[in-house]
Amino acid sequence: MKRLMITLLAAVMLWSVSGCAAAQKAQEGVTLAVYYAAEPESVRGGDILATASVDWTGQTDLSVEEQARAALELLLGGCEEPNFVSPIPKGTQLLSCTVDGGRATVDFSAAYGQLSGMDLTVADYCVTLTLTQIRQIYTVHILVNGRELAYRSDSTFLASDVLMSSMDDVVRSFTAWLYFAGADGQLTGEDRLLTLYEGQSRVAVVMDALLSGPENADLQPLLPADFAVLGLRTENNVCYLNLPGADEALLPADAAAQGALIQSIVRSLCSINGVSRVQILLDGEIRGTFGTVDVSQPITPSK
Repeated sequence: MKRLMITLLAAVMLWSVSGCAAAQKAQEGVTLAVYYAAEPESVRGGDILATASVDWTGQTDLSVEEQARAALELLLGGCEEPNFVSPIPKGTQLLSCTVDGGRATVDFSAAYGQLSGMDLTVADYCVTLTLTQIRQIYTVHILVNGRELAYRSDSTFLASDVLMSSMDDVVRSFTAWLYFAGADGQLTGEDRLLTLYEGQSRVAVVMDALLSGPENADLQPLLPADFAVLGLRTENNVCYLNLPGADEALLPADAAAQGALIQSIVRSLCSINGVSRVQILLDGEIRGTFGTVDVSQPITPSK
């Protein structure tokens, strides 16, 4: 039975009461619950997903595919309800949406492929939970530029998947050192206790935490706000970090600063057991340089 992770699963039963009620109204042609990520400060101890109720009465006479496309346009930013924030990256376009045999196949443009880790999981479920309220849609298959994302095991989702999870999905906690800029500008490690959920890898959890920034107010993040990750995998103690080529434009101009940024990633990933080097890929390929940094070979952490 397929189970996909979603964080803070203790609140799933709360979601099942409110979310299923909203879905029932949508099927009656009254409202559609458009799903999005809850505000970070409300997540601890609560549900990670929130809903915006949209009047759907005028859409029920449309075909299933027309309703699906209308719902997706709401998710892409067309929803004007208060507090709604699209879970899908800006610039993402809906390339196509077809419904056949109860399965909606949704094809997004390349910007959707910038998502990874929990952000990708949340977006996938927001799409799935929104679309499966529409009659005759039971599963959702999500593509990017006509292809499945290579760095996830499955691209077909059921609304019930999120209800199959429980706190048993928490595998364990582990420690890692995350490296940020100290007051003197030098790389400084921050000892962090991180939680690993079912379906996650430790390298993905470390990278998500690094992107989120330090907890210590005296430390500064080195990764730009728009820095994206396409995927991570570990093989023979080498972590393969796949970045979009567009990340190169976000690098600082100074060569030393570029080196520090790369080392903050390498030293953080290599702080966990089973990772001793990091091979940076750009759009899935090994390149010669990333900015001025040589990435033609796996990189070892500096001393």
